[in-house]
Amino acid sequence: MDPKTLFCLPEGDALFNPLNTMFIQMACILVFSQFFYLFLKPCGQAGPVAQILAGIVLSLLTIIQKVHDFFLQKDSASYYIFFSFLLRTCFMFLIGLELDLDFMKRNLKNSIVITLGSLVSCAIIWIPFLWFLVRFLHIKGDILTLYVAFLVTLSNTASPVVIRSIIDWKLHTSEIGRLAISCGLFIEMTNIFIYTMVIAYISGKMTGDIFAYTFATVVIIFINRFLASWLPKRNPKEKYLSKAETLAFFILILIIALTIESSNINSTGFVFLIGLMFPREGKTYRTMINRLSYPIHEFVLPVYFGYIGFRFSVHSLTKRHYLVLCMIVALSMVAKLLGVLCACLFLKIPKKYWLFLSTILSAKGHIGLVLLDSNLTYKKWFTPIIHDMLIATLVITTLLSGAISSLLLRTQEKGFSHQKTSLEFHDTKEELRVLTCVYGVRQARGLISLISALNGVSSSPFTPYLMHLIPLSKKRKTELLYHELDEDGVNSNGGDDEFGTNEGLEINDSIDSFTRDRKVMIRQVKRVALMENMHEEICNGSEDLHVSIVFLPFHKHQRIDGKTTNDGEVFRDMNRKVLKQAQCSIGIYVDRNITGFHQLHGFESVQHVAALFFGGPDDREALSLCQWLINNSQIHLTIIQFVADGSETENLVGDAVTKENNDVLMEIVGNDQTNDETDRTFLEEYYNRFVTTGQVGFIEKRVSNGEQTLTILREIGEMYSLFVVGKNRGGCLMTSGMNDWEECPELGTIGDFLASSNMDVNASVLVVQRHRHSFEIFVDE
Repeated sequence: MDPKTLFCLPEGDALFNPLNTMFIQMACILVFSQFFYLFLKPCGQAGPVAQILAGIVLSLLTIIQKVHDFFLQKDSASYYIFFSFLLRTCFMFLIGLELDLDFMKRNLKNSIVITLGSLVSCAIIWIPFLWFLVRFLHIKGDILTLYVAFLVTLSNTASPVVIRSIIDWKLHTSEIGRLAISCGLFIEMTNIFIYTMVIAYISGKMTGDIFAYTFATVVIIFINRFLASWLPKRNPKEKYLSKAETLAFFILILIIALTIESSNINSTGFVFLIGLMFPREGKTYRTMINRLSYPIHEFVLPVYFGYIGFRFSVHSLTKRHYLVLCMIVALSMVAKLLGVLCACLFLKIPKKYWLFLSTILSAKGHIGLVLLDSNLTYKKWFTPIIHDMLIATLVITTLLSGAISSLLLRTQEKGFSHQKTSLEFHDTKEELRVLTCVYGVRQARGLISLISALNGVSSSPFTPYLMHLIPLSKKRKTELLYHELDEDGVNSNGGDDEFGTNEGLEINDSIDSFTRDRKVMIRQVKRVALMENMHEEICNGSEDLHVSIVFLPFHKHQRIDGKTTNDGEVFRDMNRKVLKQAQCSIGIYVDRNITGFHQLHGFESVQHVAALFFGGPDDREALSLCQWLINNSQIHLTIIQFVADGSETENLVGDAVTKENNDVLMEIVGNDQTNDETDRTFLEEYYNRFVTTGQVGFIEKRVSNGEQTLTILREIGEMYSLFVVGKNRGGCLMTSGMNDWEECPELGTIGDFLASSNMDVNASVLVVQRHRHSFEIFVDE
């Protein structure tokens, strides 16, 4: 297409040119899609289904002659193709940026096997059907490109449709959701590669261009990496890059994409690769995600999906073609189903995911349209009948895929929900997902230190999230709309003293420092809400992100002089509400940044951590969390078990095996046993696994009442920089009398004592509460 036509004026007496009508079509698609989405969302349908239906409705309206003359003007198809190229370039670059590389690396085998299973099954099934199709449609010659086009178009998975649907269903952080996204991208990129190679072989002159453009893409990737590290240094005090600097990246991408498309080669894979290899830390990455996510997900993708539906047409088909159309749709879904099922069986994926994975991967429409509109010179068999039949197949299959997938999710809602709500049953070889909540840089630095400590198991997948909580006052909410606030959620015209404009920048700097040292990416989330509703944002975020534990900052902080200052009762109330309502374990972190637990990344000092065990589900949860601290070379963990004096027990452990250079550990004396069988079994297994191997120290303390417990805690208060303890409910002999001067019941009896500013304890404290299951009675202490 000649790009000059994009700027042409109306011809003759026409009031509009195709460019004007194209924008009106986009507006109609957005309006219709919102209308359909209002009705389909309660049924569990994802956005792409509503947007494709909006395009179909707009296409059906063209039956009216005046609407047809207005929307389908001369040369309008060229405008659609070019604008589709621009939209495709934007969202494929964003898909590459947002892709979870760590998950894809861990599940590379699964993605490849499912991709191969899908392609092989489709290739085998289409061979006999192609013989029938050639005779039915009287096609002569060029059978190879016909077969490849049908195979690629109908075995393909539209990754944008899959990604948008998975996000709408809030599965993008779940195992099955991320696996579906990875498989969709693998299938799509494999199909692009196959089709490009076949066309290059037939043409005999594209091979050199492909290698040249691959080299140019690599050059662009290195230029982006240089700019991503250089541009932030120009304005270090700015939170984001300027719009002009952001535009520089898009200019480079559009130049390479336009150059590739001008050679009749699809640029989708090249653009995706540029996004995939873009640096994923620092100010540049945050800027790109911040500037791209909203417009692409809320405008670009809906318009593109609507364009897929707008292409739907059966005008050239007769009644005898409808039967063939139904056969193609059925074979397309059956072939995908068989291939994915065989792959899942081989990979031993749980059966509850088989049907969902096969149906969602049947979504089509992206690359199918691109391939149909390209390389027309090499498709001698291309006719309006085949065009309409393939387009109709793509649209119908995608609608069926979305409808069936949503139905499966509704009928098996419990099976797709997040199940890992307790760390006690969480294997350290499985991914640990944590959410840390902060409302200032002071809390962020302390909790980032905790994240650094948890990143000790090198072989364990670890995904940390940091949620920046921005309180919104009632007065400000009534005066300003959300878009009138700046990027930190505050008024850009005033109020700097109340909220602090540099908080976001300093939090980003702390995260960047951690990422450089630990090579672990902290994913950032921002929530702006009234304080009385902030707990809902945290609870909903923990469910959407499928995290196993949420870390909350204590409502008090340590000043430079060592004294404690209250940040506000509103933050304390927020913590209490989260403890009651969260669907996962909760940890409240009391940060003594001066005398307690310090940042680990960038330092070589060893931190002594003590896990206090009195018994009960919360203490078992706290000790389970400590498993991620054990293999950290900068952490020296000691378990201190408190046993009620006078209890009759068997010999649980022998002499304690200690680490080298450990001057703190004591020899275990006694032969007591915990009264609770669950606690005894858990502790014995923990001891045999970690203590006997010398990874963890073990100390047993006998106490008769709460006063003796307080004495021991005071004695060891200077020996450790961090105490990890469960939120015990009190009432036991070992803590009797300790709650008489209780200040913060949300920390539990032991945690409240350790966090008190009146006690001689200078260590930081992490109080852990296990997720309260529905059958447990939660008592607000």
